[in-house]
Amino acid sequence: MATVMKKVDAVIVGFGWVGAIMAKELTEAGLNVVALERGPMRDTYPDGSYPQVIDELTYNIRRKLFQDLSKSTVTIRHNSSQTAVPYRQLAAFLPGTGVGGAGLHWSGVHFRVDPIELRMRSHYEERYGKNFIPKDMTIQDFGVTYDELEPFFDKAEKVFGTSGTAWTIKGQKVAQKGGNRFAPDRSDDFPLPAQKNTYSAQLFEKAALEVGYHPYNLPSANTSDSYTNPYGAQMGPCNFCGFCSGYACYMYSKALAERQHLAGVAHGETLRAAHQRQRAEGQPDRRQIPRHRRELRRCAGPRN
Repeated sequence: MATVMKKVDAVIVGFGWVGAIMAKELTEAGLNVVALERGPMRDTYPDGSYPQVIDELTYNIRRKLFQDLSKSTVTIRHNSSQTAVPYRQLAAFLPGTGVGGAGLHWSGVHFRVDPIELRMRSHYEERYGKNFIPKDMTIQDFGVTYDELEPFFDKAEKVFGTSGTAWTIKGQKVAQKGGNRFAPDRSDDFPLPAQKNTYSAQLFEKAALEVGYHPYNLPSANTSDSYTNPYGAQMGPCNFCGFCSGYACYMYSKALAERQHLAGVAHGETLRAAHQRQRAEGQPDRRQIPRHRRELRRCAGPRN
């Protein structure tokens, strides 16, 4: 017999970066939220505890933090003449599993979107003419501009604790060295200065400058110094251990969905790990009820 739980305003399906941000925004607005995550509960401790996390066999080879394709996968084919088969080997795309999703094992590279990417179709038509794009190609503009999104990029960098070197701020050049001259304009500086360059990076920078290139410091959601984000999440300085991509960060330096946002999520939000949503049932009022593992949830708000 199904257990009928207390009704809530919104159900978030999946608690990675998007789910965590949605939960934070909805609870700030006063909504009562339940977040469902099919994978296990994860956090810096114990998943990033030292020295256990410095284990290349477990994380690089056996890929503990990635989705297990033997249990849940998608089908893939390269053209319409092929029969789609299950995707069984992780390669370029590395979906995460558990609380934090892929945001737990990412490397922390934190670029902003280029303004051209948001209006790709218009850009190519202006540059090469309307006949350049084939009629059956689905490329299109996003319908939102960089200027509209810029305040949210700035907020995200402050939440993430992003380290970097700005090139221009409000149209004024502020960097003499280390900034990306090709980056779009910003309303504020990075919350933290860029990471220090290793000796090999310094040699690369010197060689690039000598041949006329413009090397710059990579914007990184790995803190270059101690930092407390607007939600109260405390972070420590990166120690250049090298165990970033594929690992949880034992130094509390890498921005993680669960750590950056859970510190600021209101008490109205409940996170349920190991809960798989099976289906969503439509209602006459156009709302949906997701059903998962003998529990019933009303979804009256956005779902990820």
